[in-house]
Amino acid sequence: MISFSTIIGITAGIGLFVLAIISSTDNYMMFLSLASAMMVVGSTFAASLISFSFMEVMHAIKAMFQTLSAGRTSQDHLHALVKRFVEFSRIYRDGGISSLEDCLTDKEKNDQSIGLGIELMGSGYKQQDIRVIMGDAMDSHWQRQSLEGKILNTMGVYAPGFGMVGTIVGLIIMLDNMGDDMANLGKGLALALITTLYGVLLANLLFKPTAAQVTEKQEQEYFRNQLITDGFVLLSEKKDALVMQDRLNAYIKPSKRYSVVDSDE
Repeated sequence: MISFSTIIGITAGIGLFVLAIISSTDNYMMFLSLASAMMVVGSTFAASLISFSFMEVMHAIKAMFQTLSAGRTSQDHLHALVKRFVEFSRIYRDGGISSLEDCLTDKEKNDQSIGLGIELMGSGYKQQDIRVIMGDAMDSHWQRQSLEGKILNTMGVYAPGFGMVGTIVGLIIMLDNMGDDMANLGKGLALALITTLYGVLLANLLFKPTAAQVTEKQEQEYFRNQLITDGFVLLSEKKDALVMQDRLNAYIKPSKRYSVVDSDE
């Protein structure tokens, strides 16, 4: 599913910037410079590779593009999870672990958190062990994923700096080529400043906002996995549907909470 807020934000940010340029000057093509873009993007990428491993940087860039898609931890999704665990409790109490495994959908089988919970219950682990093992897996997954937001934030720090470097390089070239012709000073200075503009735009319209969204999605995922962990702990204790409902509804805002009574009606 597409994240409409991200699409609207990117469109509004770029659109307003372009509109401001077009309405202020007829020579808007001067804001386009392939060399400046290559200098800022290339230098930022190179510095990131020095700071982090190649695969980590690639995962961060992939996560940046994935911000165009919406997260899966909406209140409706959490509501559906609570409903599903209530169903799991009935199935497990009636048919045991084999019935529980058979009732899983393909999507649930491919879900790492749900798959781990089913595996632990099938291995005979008790509730305390399930909580510890799933909690450790959840924490280690969080630590691995949190690096993506850190890398994007680091790129947001590097980009304006390399924009300034590009401006300095442009000024040096401009002054060297200018000679006695002072008429070209303004035009040359404008071209030299484009790299700074690119660096600031990349940092504040791309790297830092996507880093914030990547971190937010990871926090939502962690919250979701906490619900799943508690769900399997309750399952291992063979709690009934009402207990399952009331305990897991704590993860959902009141207006979205699941009710066994309403669903039965």
